[in-house]
Amino acid sequence: MSDPHRAKEISEEPPMSRLFIICGKQITNEQLIKHFESDGLIEECVVITDRKTGQGKGVAYVKFSKTSSAARGLLKNGTIVEGDKRPIKVMISASYNRGKHSDTTADVNENHFLRLFAIVPSSRTEEQLKVEFGCHGTVTQIRLVADKKNDKQCAAYIKFNTFLETALAIENCNPQYKAKFCVPRKHEREPKGQPTKSDPINRKRTHSPDRMPSVRSDTKLVVICSSQLNQDRLWRLFDICPGMKYCNIITASKFMFGTVDFITLAFLFVDEINVTAAAVYSSREEAQRAVDKIHGLEYPIGERIIVQFEDEFKEEIITKDALSHFGPPKPLVSELIPCVRKAFFICIPEPVSVKLLTDAFCRFGDLIKVYFVPGKRHGYAEFASLIAANRAIQQLHGIQLGECQLKVLECAEYTGESKRNRTEH
Repeated sequence: MSDPHRAKEISEEPPMSRLFIICGKQITNEQLIKHFESDGLIEECVVITDRKTGQGKGVAYVKFSKTSSAARGLLKNGTIVEGDKRPIKVMISASYNRGKHSDTTADVNENHFLRLFAIVPSSRTEEQLKVEFGCHGTVTQIRLVADKKNDKQCAAYIKFNTFLETALAIENCNPQYKAKFCVPRKHEREPKGQPTKSDPINRKRTHSPDRMPSVRSDTKLVVICSSQLNQDRLWRLFDICPGMKYCNIITASKFMFGTVDFITLAFLFVDEINVTAAAVYSSREEAQRAVDKIHGLEYPIGERIIVQFEDEFKEEIITKDALSHFGPPKPLVSELIPCVRKAFFICIPEPVSVKLLTDAFCRFGDLIKVYFVPGKRHGYAEFASLIAANRAIQQLHGIQLGECQLKVLECAEYTGESKRNRTEH
């Protein structure tokens, strides 16, 4: 069962019944079976090995006969396999058998599958269904939709607290209900005129971001990882999370962040044993899931993967490059303390984040808060002391924060009386 070539033959039925495991390279098939056999019947266990050396690659797949068994196995994320010292990473696996025109990336995020769909008699009430399905877990929501073509039945949407409870309900409820997992709403329809996630262009592993059509909602992640991870292994790792469009190792000529180039970044973050990569997802929500699942993961064991949003990574570089000579950030003071002076700022040509601006202004001390005027590229920094405010105005005026030039001026507060005086003159 440890033959890596058999992995592609593993059945995908029932859905989401296969786990993807990141573990130590020395862990064997037998160790994993012993670790997961208490969760349910294991149909197949595959430890992926190097074809040339026969050494494990630190990844494995465990296929259960039931989805609920995989859901129980999922709870062992972070546990330690007997005979090893480091915790394993456990995730629901993406389909090996995805077709060129099928979207199975949605089948990965178990947290999106807390609802089931069932066909029930129209005589059943919400209270009756809550009692009937409540034996499988905590029912948090029930919605009944009448069938316009058949008044003897209706559609029931039933939501549970956990993925495991939903799986148990589907497996153990009345077979006549034909219960199944609800497809998350955002995956039910693709925007017209936009390529789908299953588009062969988007799924091609060798695809370059330079050739990828630009979509405003796309979100890029920056990845710092071991040089042992090649293009294919990175793709497989990030493709576990729904919505990935491409993932590629970045060369120095392609890695540019405004005035901060790859060489600067290399000195700050990368050494001879690490590489930098980029992973692009269809939305920020899907990218956030990848950050939550993969950031800090030890793969290979002993080498942590760093995953950050591109804009946050850019701000970190800007902070180190442009703000370090102002000294370390200082804590903010309470907003209950009265503001003594405001500094007016404007970002040219486009605004940067409040977080980055706060990081800049707080280095002079006594900062209360930083905020933008809604919908504008200018705003105010409030200080609790004149000295701190004046220093910030003098030293931050004209500073370059990435592609943004910051202009900082003393804020002139005008009362209604002074405005009338100006009008009279």
